[in-house]
Amino acid sequence: MEKDVAKLFQDYDRNFTKLYGMLKDELPKRLTLFNIRLRLALDIQVAFKGEVSLTKTKSVRDTYVLLVRLMESWNAYEALFNYVKDTKKYANTNSSISKAYSEAFLTEIGSIQFLRESLDNLRQQFISNDRFKKDFTQFLQRMIDDEHIGASLTTSCKKFIDCFEKGKNISPVEMIALIYAERNMYYHNGAAAKMGMSYKNRQYLLKTFTEGFHKHILLLITKIIEKEYFEKK
Repeated sequence: MEKDVAKLFQDYDRNFTKLYGMLKDELPKRLTLFNIRLRLALDIQVAFKGEVSLTKTKSVRDTYVLLVRLMESWNAYEALFNYVKDTKKYANTNSSISKAYSEAFLTEIGSIQFLRESLDNLRQQFISNDRFKKDFTQFLQRMIDDEHIGASLTTSCKKFIDCFEKGKNISPVEMIALIYAERNMYYHNGAAAKMGMSYKNRQYLLKTFTEGFHKHILLLITKIIEKEYFEKK
């Protein structure tokens, strides 16, 4: 586990344990379910034997491993959203899950910084690496053209093109929308791990998604738990 992620997890674990110690059997079931999914997502290890899966090369295997880890992280994020909906606080539950938390709230708790870092890393790679620029543009266009993605996520993908190519402003929250679009391509379309990119660039993209996403989720839930603890104290 990355050092920064490990530290954030320790903070989360301490606050979760404190809330559990106070509520015990009254701890919300959906928070318990989220806790299980989060730990699975952070601790998962994936391997392929190469006997029946079409993963004959290390590049293919490594890319699928990164993709599976990201999808498990999204599953944890959905479990978190289910818990938050029950609190009737913190999020606009009538909104898409990718836009449920306002930029103002994420700025208040501090997790917006991790989404901004991921956005800035992608933008810098886009500017400095012509091959990544071509691959990432094709990746976005592939999702824009897909009828299963939906109008809202299609608009988010277009915003990245406007930001990276035309210098227009974009909210860091759009990083969540891009991960959601990635999730839909994987679950609904059975998209291959490569998604038309070189394996090197695809792995960079998936790592950038996952590292920032893990930090965002951990700080988000930690701050929510802190608020719940002091409210119920």
